[in-house]
Amino acid sequence: MFNHKKECEERAEILAYLDALLACVKSLHASVGALMADVAAMRSTMLEDSDEIAMYRTNLKMAAATAKPMVDEAMRSYDDLLEEIVGSQPYKN
Repeated sequence: MFNHKKECEERAEILAYLDALLACVKSLHASVGALMADVAAMRSTMLEDSDEIAMYRTNLKMAAATAKPMVDEAMRSYDDLLEEIVGSQPYKN
């Protein structure tokens, strides 16, 4: 027998999981962006003037300051996903 209410609940649960997964992908994207900023800072510093490590540190601090909100969001997203996984009921076929 078709149970419309149960199917709607399952669909809502699946959509919540998809939303959490997309948040993780977004967080991964932010982390990769931060890594790219760090690599760009190293490359511009080392290739332009290898004696100026202070310039690298300055560039790295600027890149880290830019990436910090994204990294914080990524950590919150992972915490939220972990809470959802721990609090979820096993999916039954």
